[in-house]
Amino acid sequence: MNDRAGREAPPDSTAAVPVPASFETAPNPVVRGLSPDPSACRVGGDYFLATSTLEFWPGIPIRHSTDLVHWTVIGHAVTRPAQYRRDRRPGPLRLYAPTLRHHSGRFYLTCTNVAPGQGNFLLTADDPAGPWSDATWIDADAFDPSLNFDGESVLYTRRTVVAGKEGSGPVVQAELDVDSGNLLTPTVPITPHEAGYCSNDIEGPHIYRIGQWWYLLAAEGGTWKGHMVTVARATSPWGPFVGYEHNPVLTHRHRVGHPIQSTGHAELVDDVKGNWWALFLGTRHHGPKPWHHLGREVFLAPVTWSEDGWPQIGERGTVELEHQLRQPLPAPRGEWPKQHTPWTSGWCTREAPLDGLDINAASPEDMRIALPASPRTLSQDGPVAAAFLSQQEPTATFHATLDALPAYPAHAGIAVYASSGHYYLLTVHTGRDGSWLRLTRQVGDMRQVTSMPAPASAGLEMRISGTLDRYSFHVRTADADAEQAWLEVGSGQTSLLSAETSQSYSGARFCVYANGAATPFQRVGSTNCL
Repeated sequence: MNDRAGREAPPDSTAAVPVPASFETAPNPVVRGLSPDPSACRVGGDYFLATSTLEFWPGIPIRHSTDLVHWTVIGHAVTRPAQYRRDRRPGPLRLYAPTLRHHSGRFYLTCTNVAPGQGNFLLTADDPAGPWSDATWIDADAFDPSLNFDGESVLYTRRTVVAGKEGSGPVVQAELDVDSGNLLTPTVPITPHEAGYCSNDIEGPHIYRIGQWWYLLAAEGGTWKGHMVTVARATSPWGPFVGYEHNPVLTHRHRVGHPIQSTGHAELVDDVKGNWWALFLGTRHHGPKPWHHLGREVFLAPVTWSEDGWPQIGERGTVELEHQLRQPLPAPRGEWPKQHTPWTSGWCTREAPLDGLDINAASPEDMRIALPASPRTLSQDGPVAAAFLSQQEPTATFHATLDALPAYPAHAGIAVYASSGHYYLLTVHTGRDGSWLRLTRQVGDMRQVTSMPAPASAGLEMRISGTLDRYSFHVRTADADAEQAWLEVGSGQTSLLSAETSQSYSGARFCVYANGAATPFQRVGSTNCL
């Protein structure tokens, strides 16, 4: 793929090309833990990937890969208010559905801050690791903006929302001045209906010029188990786009009980050998469990082409955790220079970090996090004295040590967090009557708090053990040797922190948390087990 509008046409038929029964397998997901709405581009033999971050900061991680399987965060596109707030001041952020493109030596990223009063914006960078420019604001209508560089023109494509109607309106498009953010033409529909090609909800549109055709790839059916990918094509980027008669080209809506669900929101990318691939979101389910709690993750599947030039993703529109390939993966090469910070290691905060937060990795085994004094709680939206780390596997542990216990009413501890209304939190404080542990289980409007005396000690080591069934909370004294037994404080059902229960697009995150006093944590870390 070059960085201009056109790409080489796909082969007329994959059946006409002799291929082995299988080259290897693609282990899915290729990005684990919460990483929805993938968008990717290729520059030479390097691939770059952007995903949504919702209300968490820094915003929009940029990942690099040379083989489409192993991805490394090299930086973030959104790191300051001027990149996501129209007034350039700190405030709410809700970053959804970025699109990442490269053209004439420069990277472009469009995204939506769906927080009130914001909208769709554009960032640019010479290096995808950053720094990225301040935001150029485009419009405030709907979301899911996308870009295509068609020669001298830049096509700006997005979904619409029709007030008072189910689903969404048509996909619309205009020419964009990327320097000013001004639309050079009116937005016009490029899909024939207010609905999609297979459902009443079409979103996440991307257009590609491949050979003689313009292809429109879009998500439909909502982002839950009815999710799907459809494709349409036209001889002009302005349509009319005619849908493929065998749509959808990717979906698991008919695979009840399959461990992968909600497949959709796809991006097409080619490799240097002319093979095509799709990166898309999906959710992992386990056995008959109808829920998921790790969030929407990034999956990979090969793309084949029909004799008359239509793409098909995976095996007749389906994908597996170990997906058998009939084309070789790109060969791995060197790494891209990255920013070595706690943020590129996966740490994040809810909205911009409070003043006084300090995350310091003295060594891989000794992460130190100092939280500032704050009265805010996990149940409140917005910034909070906490540092979060995404859970990547169902079986995982998280641990942190308090060498000094906060004095009542201040308290501090560790949590597993799905949303402001769904979390389990273990805290400790010390007072005149000794040190006390408190386990809070918040599930919607139901709140259960249990307390017990803490082990006699100046400090405390705290641990969360997560499985498919439960999160269990344990403590022991900070000066304990490796053989000392852990004291179980309590546990909570994993399913009650699922996306289905919380009715959110989020996934489980571990965190250290403090309320009321500045609190240093020592030896903070997490282990995820495949």
